[in-house]
Amino acid sequence: MVGSGPELHYATTSKGDRICDFSYAGYRGGGVALPDVPEKAKVTPMAGDCSDKIQAAIDAVSGMPLINGFRGAVVMAPGSYQCKKSLNIRTSGVILRGSGSDKDGTIIQLTDSPHTCVVVASGNMTELIKSGRAHKEKKGRDKISGFSPFTTEIIDDYVPSGATSLSVRETGTIKPGNIIRISRPATAEWIHFMGMDNLVSDGKPGLWLKEGKLLSQEREVSSVSDKKITWEMPLVDCIDSLMLGTNNATVQKVLPDKKLMNCGVERLRITADKPKGNWSDTQNIGVILGDCADTWVRDLSILNQFPSIITSEESCRITIDSCKAEHPASISTGAGAPTDYRLAGQQALMNKCSAKGVRSFFVSTADSQSMLNVVLNCVFNGNNSIQPHMRWSTGLLLDGCMLKDGEIILRNRGGGGSGHGWTMGWAVVWNCTAKGITIEQPPGAINWCVGSSGNYEAVGKNSQDWLVSKGSPVKPESLYLAQLRARLGAQAVQAIGY
Repeated sequence: MVGSGPELHYATTSKGDRICDFSYAGYRGGGVALPDVPEKAKVTPMAGDCSDKIQAAIDAVSGMPLINGFRGAVVMAPGSYQCKKSLNIRTSGVILRGSGSDKDGTIIQLTDSPHTCVVVASGNMTELIKSGRAHKEKKGRDKISGFSPFTTEIIDDYVPSGATSLSVRETGTIKPGNIIRISRPATAEWIHFMGMDNLVSDGKPGLWLKEGKLLSQEREVSSVSDKKITWEMPLVDCIDSLMLGTNNATVQKVLPDKKLMNCGVERLRITADKPKGNWSDTQNIGVILGDCADTWVRDLSILNQFPSIITSEESCRITIDSCKAEHPASISTGAGAPTDYRLAGQQALMNKCSAKGVRSFFVSTADSQSMLNVVLNCVFNGNNSIQPHMRWSTGLLLDGCMLKDGEIILRNRGGGGSGHGWTMGWAVVWNCTAKGITIEQPPGAINWCVGSSGNYEAVGKNSQDWLVSKGSPVKPESLYLAQLRARLGAQAVQAIGY
């Protein structure tokens, strides 16, 4: 599957599918050190609610000019700050920095009704988050004067997971440097093939993916030749013409999303009272990363929040570094459970993080926008699980993770919830240790388990296709770091602290 030494060698299936290169996860696409941004405003503690005082400092820095992509950092002095409202970063290049995440550092105490401590999102996205509609519609995104949209059909019979090129009927106006959206619809044929057309949820028909929903991946074009388009970052899902029925998979030229860039939340301790109610009630949340890219959260200690950190569907190239989530008290979960870290976007790197608490998902994904996310060298304590949540996420790497009393579960959740069904395809569990490991194999896809230890369940189809070195760690010790080194060199590995 992957060899030792500076060069990596990948085995492929008969159709060409392979483990993809996960090294593109993280700040600026991996291998870039998180910056130390100069202080531009200082906040000190005061009695009572500090929300407006902190927000005023954030707004002041937000109005400063961008210099090399950054405006500056709002630094909170050591001490305790009560906050009854969310703190909002709505402008690129702004960092909220405390003076340490321990008890002698900067402590934000969430008070009043449950709310999110920090939201990093544009103004429009912030309102969608408040209303519970965090997935932003992209209508009108490409209707800009001077932009010439173009759509063409994919003519390959099969485009494998891990692919970096495909063939189209015509390339038209697509050129190197353009952003393309590679899409296939969730057809009735594919939904039936996956066994998701007969789900039952609480005695009613369950809905996995709505027929016609587009499953899309966006890439930057590196070259165009005749009818072939090439890019660098591999696809994390396959495209099979046999599953399209009378429909077509397409390549569309699009404009890049306008996202917040170069924002950060760091060196803080965020606390709240013990949670109340059940998992579906509004709870305190630590940090939400909305429509942002090349953004980070590091050195946070978060107590009694569900989730502690969320990357939204509109986020990409995110690093979550050295963060701790803890909830010694649970909530009345009923049929569901809360999440500590929710990775709903793309290219998130969770590095050296931890979670500890009573009944939760340590890490979950959500829907088809969850793609190419990495959980690296993280430690999770408690009888909980890492478990993709619902509706076909793809490309998750669990690398060197420790779950002494917990489980790793990649499976078909069937009619659970509203019909969560198959939750994950093309995932890799690499050199992990857990109390239990359940790896199920979706039709037409693979979830690999390599060098990992635990009580195994649900082996599924031919184990030689996906189960490698059961119970015995393999080399390289970390798949992500080996891929990063192979792509960008040893300096990229050193830049992220290894």
